[in-house]
Amino acid sequence: METLAAWAGAAAGALSVAAFVPQAWRIWRRRSAGDVSLAMYVTLVVASLLWIFYAWSIGSAPLLFTNIVIGSIAVLIACLRVRHGPKSKEEAGSRK
Repeated sequence: METLAAWAGAAAGALSVAAFVPQAWRIWRRRSAGDVSLAMYVTLVVASLLWIFYAWSIGSAPLLFTNIVIGSIAVLIACLRVRHGPKSKEEAGSRK
């Protein structure tokens, strides 16, 4: 049963990481992130930091690694959002 749980955890970690890659790739390729929620990715970064602390405190290397990767991708997306998002409030309003 532990082997099945380990496989499930590994699959969940891989899918969790993979879920953010298309968004980062889309922003990178288009150089546009006006429709991306900065608040969501800042929240995700904070959540990842809390998960990293939790994983470290219980000694779970897989959970620690997964959340380091997810947090890193979330930081990347947040930075891309700041760099490639709307330049002004007028521009943001014109995209609606």
